[in-house]
Amino acid sequence: MKLFLTMDAKKIRASLTAGFCGYLLLSASLCFPHSPKMELELGELKFVLPQFTGPYREREANISPEEYEMAEQLKLLLEENDKQKVIEVLEGYYDIELSPAMLTLKAQVYFSMEMLEEAEETFLEVLSRKPQLIRVHADLGQLYLYREQNEQARQHFAKAVAYGSNEAIVHGQLAYLNLQLKGPYTAISEYQQAIALEPDNWQWHQGLLSALSQAGMYESAAALVTELLGKRPHNASLWLTKAALSLRSEQKMEALSSLEIAILLGEKNQNNLRTAAQLHLQLGSYNRAIELLNESLDTAMLSMQSINEYLVWLLELGLWNEADQLLLKTEARLSEFSLDDQSNFYWHRAKIDSKLNKSAGADIHFSKALELSPNNGFALLDYAEFKLKQGSFVNAELLYIRAEAIDETHKDAILGRAQLYLNTKDYTSALVQLRNAYVRYPELATLKENIEIVENIITAAQIERN
Repeated sequence: MKLFLTMDAKKIRASLTAGFCGYLLLSASLCFPHSPKMELELGELKFVLPQFTGPYREREANISPEEYEMAEQLKLLLEENDKQKVIEVLEGYYDIELSPAMLTLKAQVYFSMEMLEEAEETFLEVLSRKPQLIRVHADLGQLYLYREQNEQARQHFAKAVAYGSNEAIVHGQLAYLNLQLKGPYTAISEYQQAIALEPDNWQWHQGLLSALSQAGMYESAAALVTELLGKRPHNASLWLTKAALSLRSEQKMEALSSLEIAILLGEKNQNNLRTAAQLHLQLGSYNRAIELLNESLDTAMLSMQSINEYLVWLLELGLWNEADQLLLKTEARLSEFSLDDQSNFYWHRAKIDSKLNKSAGADIHFSKALELSPNNGFALLDYAEFKLKQGSFVNAELLYIRAEAIDETHKDAILGRAQLYLNTKDYTSALVQLRNAYVRYPELATLKENIEIVENIITAAQIERN
């Protein structure tokens, strides 16, 4: 006799996430020296614990003959979904009086009523009598998964598989937990087994794709994505995954094509729009890059970090007017940003003014940037260069000295000050700077040659004076 137990899906459904290492971030550097890496942010894969349902299987344990009458009574109660009455009947017996089959039913009903401690205790009692019962290991694994006791859940799913379970959900759950706890290689075969048993279950395909990607098996992952796209050509997340894999393989045009399809299908993630714009900029399609930039500005409140990245790309490509327009759109939100971010805003503003020959505006905005953040090293460097071009050598020297005190700008600052001394024919000071730079940065091959040139100039001047 089979006793069927169906649980309330709302009560037992739990959502767990299995991401591409949280997110699959496949990156490739741009040619720009200060540009960030391109990366695509894929949506998290969702592992949904299915509702607990299904018969207690006779092949695993049989009820004893004296329990047939009670089984008929319980079957009627279960059909009426009167779980409380089922528990009352079963609790009228000592556990030792019940067969493993009836004890399992009792544990299932506890589980369905979210009496989790009672369910766990009863499942374990069943296993103490019959340690190889597949259904009980699977149910107990599911209970632990629901309680987020993942290692214990994994152990019981593994035992269910070892004892012969051929249920796709058990293989899939074991694959998911292996992916989380033991690494991608331990998950691949289990996901493949789940797919073999349930080839139309989208969750198993997503899990396999995640495992292949995490394992670095990009060709296999790409082949799977192509197969899945044949079945679901309008799935934006699959196109994003295809773009990420192409980007990982340095196939930037293909990555951009896939990313554009995802955007066409409704992808609005800020990071992914930024990556698309970055790819367009690198591949020379500036109009589309600006269009994406404007779209992200219109549809999301960009962080200053994102704005800075956009500005770096635009300025390095010489798209001054576009950078100017971006700053104008940002200015209304300036008070929302930190002082460091506001400093960066005025730094970019000053660079654009300088390039457009608006010297007065550049001077004002450089000063404002350093007023807001005195240790903004890149603003110090650019302001020093601006002052050097204006012939304000003392101010330029002071700015370079300040920039030298900051690690991230030390190298450019020490070389900048050397150039200043060369421009003013202060060769002795220039030689000191170049020697200091060579001690600190011996990998700069041209420094030694420049030192020799300056030494020769100084020697020649001394000979001439004598």
